[in-house]
Amino acid sequence: MSLYVKSMQNGSLILFWVAIIVAVMTFAGVLGSQWDMVSSGVASPYESHSPSAILMVLTALASGLSSAAWPFFGAALLWLLDARLPIRGAGE
Repeated sequence: MSLYVKSMQNGSLILFWVAIIVAVMTFAGVLGSQWDMVSSGVASPYESHSPSAILMVLTALASGLSSAAWPFFGAALLWLLDARLPIRGAGE
């Protein structure tokens, strides 16, 4: 079985893991960049007064979930189509 056929059969699983990886990496990147801005003394554009740790975490979490929305939607759509359509092996 070729790599293409295996990828097409497991497309929803692949997209699901891509969504998780994207969410975690975006969360870490945004949190790290905001932590660097706060520790360097530069004001964050998201905060009006003093830096708040909970606001930084919530902003990073929202960014991570926002960036993972499309891959997760694609995984859900492929999973739904695979469950609903009776066509098996059409890509082989």
